[in-house]
Amino acid sequence: MTFVGLFPLLIMAFQNHIFARNSIENVEKEHLSFSLRSRLLWLRTWVSHTRQDFYHLAFTGSGRQGGSEQERYLLAARKLFKGHIIYRSISLYRSDWSLLVRYPEGVKGAVQMPQGQYRRALEAPGGLFQLGGEYRHDNGDVILPVGQALLNKQGEVGAFLVAEVNLSRSLDRILGDTSDLNEGGRYILVSRQGKILYRSSLADQTEPVQECAGNRVPTSLLDSPAWQVRRMLNCEGDEVYSIHAPIDEFDWLLISQFPTGGALNQFQSFILYGLVTVFVTVLIVVVLAKNLSSRLTAPLDELARVARRITAGQHSQRLPPFKEEYVQEVGEAFNTMMDTLEQQQRSMLQSTALSTVGRMSSSIVHEMRNPLSSIKINLQALARKVAGDEAYGEMADISLVQVGRLEQMFDDLLQFSKPLDIRKKKITFCQLVDEVLTTLQSEAAAKDIVLRVEDNLGNALFRADRAHSCRALANLVGNAIQWSPVASEVIIAGQRPRDGTGAVLISVTDHGPGLTVEQMEKVFHPFFTTRELGTGLGLANVKKVMDYQGGAVFAGNNPEGGAVFSLLFQD
Repeated sequence: MTFVGLFPLLIMAFQNHIFARNSIENVEKEHLSFSLRSRLLWLRTWVSHTRQDFYHLAFTGSGRQGGSEQERYLLAARKLFKGHIIYRSISLYRSDWSLLVRYPEGVKGAVQMPQGQYRRALEAPGGLFQLGGEYRHDNGDVILPVGQALLNKQGEVGAFLVAEVNLSRSLDRILGDTSDLNEGGRYILVSRQGKILYRSSLADQTEPVQECAGNRVPTSLLDSPAWQVRRMLNCEGDEVYSIHAPIDEFDWLLISQFPTGGALNQFQSFILYGLVTVFVTVLIVVVLAKNLSSRLTAPLDELARVARRITAGQHSQRLPPFKEEYVQEVGEAFNTMMDTLEQQQRSMLQSTALSTVGRMSSSIVHEMRNPLSSIKINLQALARKVAGDEAYGEMADISLVQVGRLEQMFDDLLQFSKPLDIRKKKITFCQLVDEVLTTLQSEAAAKDIVLRVEDNLGNALFRADRAHSCRALANLVGNAIQWSPVASEVIIAGQRPRDGTGAVLISVTDHGPGLTVEQMEKVFHPFFTTRELGTGLGLANVKKVMDYQGGAVFAGNNPEGGAVFSLLFQD
C-alpha cells in the first residue's frame, strides 16, 4: 500500500523535473529576449546620435557664422572627432570631388573615394546623410563609410564630408559587455546579407574568435522570423539559443546568443538535492498517512452510525460538528442534503394532496354544475315574477349574484384542477394587451379608471401561449381594477429585465392598499384570498399558467403606493 501511495509522488517528481527544466529554459529565453531589447535600444540611440551629428554638420556652411565657407567646412570636419564615434579617417571633398583635407593626415591604408551609386546619392537634392553600400575589414576591424553633403549659404551643395567609421571600436562600448548574458553569450551585428559587422568576444576567451566561413552567419538565421528564440549551431558548432531583431535605420540585424547548456548547468546540480528531498518526503508521508488514517476513522464511523439510524426511520438524525475543517465540510454537505431531501418530501406530499384535491374537486364540480344550472334558471324565472315586489325582487337578485359566485368558483376550481395544454407561439406585447383591454375596458370605465399602457418592447417577439397568457394578464388587471380607488389609473408596462437577457417582463401596477409581508408570501397559494367574495384560486391559476410556460410571476409593492404584479416570459 505504501508503494501504491508513493507511486503518484514519483510520477509527480518526474513531471516536476520536466516542468522545471522547461521553465528554466523559458526563463532563459525571456532573459535572452530582454537583453536583446536592451542592447537594441542602446544601438538605436547610437544610430540616432550619429544621424544628428551629421545632420547639424550639413548646414554648417549655410549659417551666419563668421569666416569663409572653406573654414566652416574644415571646422565641421574637426567637430566629428569630438563626438562619440571612433573614425578611421575623415575626408573633406570640394563640390567637384577634389580632396580638400583628410584627418588624420598620415592614415595608414588606402582611403576609398565614393564612387558610383554612393556618390550619386550624396549629390542628389535632399539626399544628405548616406550610408555606404560596402563594408571593409582593416586589421580585424570593420570599416563603415558614412557620407554627408554640406550646404553653402545659398542652400546648395558646397562640399562633401566622408567618414570611415570604425564599427568594431565604436560599438565595443555598447555590445562588448556581455555580463547580462549567461556564460558563453555574445552579441553579433550583421548586415541583411549576413555579413558580420561586429561580434563581441567571450569574457573568458584568450584566443581570437573563430569567425564563420566567409565572415557570414548562416542563411537559416536570416530567413527565420525576428524576435523568435531558436536552437541552432553557432560558428564553433555549439548548440545555442539565438534571437535577432532588425535595425531598419541601417538595414542591420542584431543577434543575441548563448549556449543551451549554460542555462541548465545549475539545474543539474540540484538533482541530487531533489533525490534527497524525495527520500525525506517519503518518510514524512508514511508518518502523516498513518496519523491521518486514524483521524479519519472516527468521522467515518460517525457517518456510518448516523446513516444506519436514518435508514431505520430516524430521519431527524444529523452529523455532529467535527474539529477538522475538511471533515466538517463533508458533514455540513451531508446535513444539507438531508434537509433538502426532507423539504422535497414535504413538497411531494403537498403536491400529492393538492393533486388528490384537484381530482376530487373536478369530479364534484362536474356533478354540481347541472343542479346549479337548474337552480339558476328557476331563480331567473322567479326574479321575473317578483320584479314588481321590492322585497322579494331584492332577495331574487341576491340569490342570482350568489349563484354567479358559485359558477365563478366552480370555473376557477375546474381550471386549477386540470392540466394545461400549452402551445407557445411568437406574439408581441401589443397583441396580448389589446385583448385584455377589449375584455376589461368596460369594467374599468365603470369606476372611471384609466388603463395606461407603457410599451417599451415595440414589435419585439417572444414565445408564449396566447390564450392562457391573456387569461393570466386579464386576471392581474381585473384585480388591479377592483383594488384601485375610483378615478385612478392602472399601468400595464412591457419591458426587458435589467439582467440583459432576452426575457420579457409585463407588470401591472395599481394604486390600491398594497400588500403586507404575509400576503406577499401566500398570495399565490391556492384558496388564499383577502376578499369576502374571492375564491383564492385566481392568482394560483396565474402562477400555474406561468409555471407551465417556463416563466414566473412576482408580487411586490410600488414605492409610490399600490401593488405591482409581474409576469416573466423566458424567450
